[in-house]
Formats: sequence, structure tokens, C-alpha cells
Amino acid sequence: MLSLKQSKKMTTLVAIISVFALLLVGCAGQAGAPGEIDDWVFATDHEFSVRPDGLPELVQVYGFEFDDVEVMDLGITYGALREHQVAAAMGFSTDGRIAAFDLVNLVDDKNFFPVYNPAPVVRTDVIEQYPELEELMQPVSDALDTDTMLELNASVDVDGKDVTQVAVDWLNSEGILTGEQAENAGEISVGSKEFTEQLLLGAITIAVLEDAGFDVEDNTNLSGSVVVREALLNGDVDIYWEYTGTAWLTYLEHEEAITDSQECYEAVKQEDLEKNDLVWLDYAPFNNTYTIMMRQADADALGIESISDLADHINER
Repeated sequence: MLSLKQSKKMTTLVAIISVFALLLVGCAGQAGAPGEIDDWVFATDHEFSVRPDGLPELVQVYGFEFDDVEVMDLGITYGALREHQVAAAMGFSTDGRIAAFDLVNLVDDKNFFPVYNPAPVVRTDVIEQYPELEELMQPVSDALDTDTMLELNASVDVDGKDVTQVAVDWLNSEGILTGEQAENAGEISVGSKEFTEQLLLGAITIAVLEDAGFDVEDNTNLSGSVVVREALLNGDVDIYWEYTGTAWLTYLEHEEAITDSQECYEAVKQEDLEKNDLVWLDYAPFNNTYTIMMRQADADALGIESISDLADHINER
């Protein structure tokens, strides 16, 4: 098992390798007229390429195969698609680059992807020590709707703004940072995964807790879901935002997805508490599910609106 420092170094290494991978893929990518696609190359990050709600099961459910799959850092998949280095890519539905890069989410017409509402997760010993965490995080969860998360993500990924500054500016605009000190504020460790939305959620959490007087250790930017989850379970991280669908399928190892937000949250909340002594605070209304993306111009030219349309087109060539 990697230490937190090793995990952060691994994240940096993966990003460097991904840049080289993108350059190599780019050598073969050329922009033709909209809809002119000779090779259906798919861009994905490593996690989606292996997880149970990811690519292996997706192509089975929809009944098709891409000509080739390029594994790269998640942040690079959007640019690779925009620059015609791949024909399709995975992403997250609340990523601001989708609209900014003239990409389109294909409709998941077979309801393959589960709901992915995020919520702060803590161990029972942490919430017992700091019961005020629930009250502190509630206004954050309430305010994070889909439009808000799209805007925050775009501020970082499209406009190039600093993650921490974006987080603090948003919290101030919502009146969440009041400066009121928590009665039992002490030391606490905040974690996150390595992609933009998670970095924002981590930065938001750090700012809220520091504003309330907590001495916060920053353990954000860890490499992947499993690493952060293990860090929470073993005490290296005390709080981080996780997605209900990830917990249901990956950690709790259920095979059938739940597509209703409240139902999935309640099921995960109950089972994770019973099995792992983890407490799920209230979830945010935005649903950052996985998505399969194409360039808007190609999708329009080929009449592809759904993943089934994509599968049919690839199979009928």
C-alpha cells in the first residue's frame, strides 16, 4: 500500500507520463470534415478502464468495441478529444470543459451509469469527536447544484484560476465563511482524489474547517478512489467527499446500479455505517456521473445522440 506522500508522487508521475502519451497519440490525430472518422479510438483514464461501472462492462452492455483504447490522465481526455487525437472519450458530466471545448455528452439510454452524488464521509470516531462537522458542511452540500459545480470546474479547467482561490471566492459569495469558531475545533485531516472537482471539494472543506478554527492537514490530491478510501479507513484522512455510486459499486461491491439519488444515498449510508463505521453526511444535489463524449460536430454529422447510436455506428461500418 502506498503512503500518502508516495501516492502524491505517483499522481505527478502519471500526469507526466500522460502528457507523453497524448503527444504520441497526437502524432496520428488529424482533423477531417465533421463525421470523417477512420479509427474509433477511445480516451480513458486508468480507473475507468478497469472499474466495474467502467469501460469493460459498458462495451458489454452496449455490445460494441472501440478500435483502440488510449489510457491517459483524466484531465487530458478532454483535450485529446477536442484536438481530434481520439474519436470519443470518457469524462465527468459536470466538467466545464465539455461545453467550452464544443463536446457533447451522449445519452446513456440503457441507464448503465449509476448516480454519483457526492457527500462528505467521515469515520464514526471523527464525528463523535467533532459533531459540529455535520452543521458546518450542511450549507456547502445544499449549495452545490449542477450549475454551480459546472461553473466552479470551468473556472479552474477553462479559465486557469487557482483551485483554492475559486473555492474561497465561492464560499464568500454564498456567505458560508462566517468566522464563527467551533467549540471543539482541533486537528483534522482532509483528503481528496486528484481531479479538478475533487480538488475543489477538498479546498472548500479545508477553507470551511479553517474558518471554524480547525487545524487542518491537507492530504488532498491523492491518486484515485481506492487510495483515498484506504486513507480514510486507516486514519490518515478524517474527511473527504465521495460519490454514492462509487461506494455502492466499488467499495460495497454491488453489481446492479441504483439510478435514484435518494435511494442510492440511503442504501450506501446504511451499509457503510454497518460494515465500515463510516458516516455519510448529507449529499449535494449535483450528479457527477461518468459520461461518454464526442465532438459536437461529429455527433451532429453522424446523427449520434446516445451510446446506443454510437455502438450501432461502429458495428455497422
